[in-house]
Amino acid sequence: MATTLMPVDPAMSPQRATRVLHISASLLPEEIISARRARRTRGWAIVAVIIVACLLGGWFFVANQETRAADDELSTATTEVTDLQRSQRAYKEVVDVQNSTDTLSKQLKAVMKSDLGWAALYVTLNDTAAASGLTLNGVQGALSTTGGSAATGTLPSTSTAATVGSLVITGSGPDKEAVAAYVDALGKQTVVANPFVTAVNSDAQSSDDVTFSMNVDITSLALCGRFGEKCETK
Repeated sequence: MATTLMPVDPAMSPQRATRVLHISASLLPEEIISARRARRTRGWAIVAVIIVACLLGGWFFVANQETRAADDELSTATTEVTDLQRSQRAYKEVVDVQNSTDTLSKQLKAVMKSDLGWAALYVTLNDTAAASGLTLNGVQGALSTTGGSAATGTLPSTSTAATVGSLVITGSGPDKEAVAAYVDALGKQTVVANPFVTAVNSDAQSSDDVTFSMNVDITSLALCGRFGEKCETK
């Protein structure tokens, strides 16, 4: 007789016999869950609105304080200006005199812009003559009435400045060489131009001395005075 051995089911272990299955399930309806989510979202939104409102309130408070401070400063400045204007009325005559003086000075500068410093011009002529060993006996001058023109002509000019008048210079010196040196020295000046000797005569009482006469143009660089450019000797 044949015997067939069948596999025997493995016996259950004590751990498997006592194990509890972890099964969970949400039994709440979907509308309740949605309502809870909505309430949570609404709460966060309210918190955010409160925070923004607090920030805006703080900004408004600071801005209002700064505006008040600026208004106070403006009020103080306005009061000071009013007080100064009120005080200035007591010195109205002095202010009027100062304004009149300024206006007069501007008018004199406009009228006297073509003034000529004769004293400074004579100092230049006399010092240049002394450096050449000459003595000036007389200087006669006159300003042009045409307003001056460029120093041009058939002969080259010693200056590019406009001619505003002319001079006639007379004097004496030891010899003709001294007169020639004076002419050269005048040709290097800026306030005069085109020196031209018209006569050189020997002194009857001394065979060594000579007298001379020359013509010189006055340039626009000689125009100066109290109300114009400051006069300077060259």
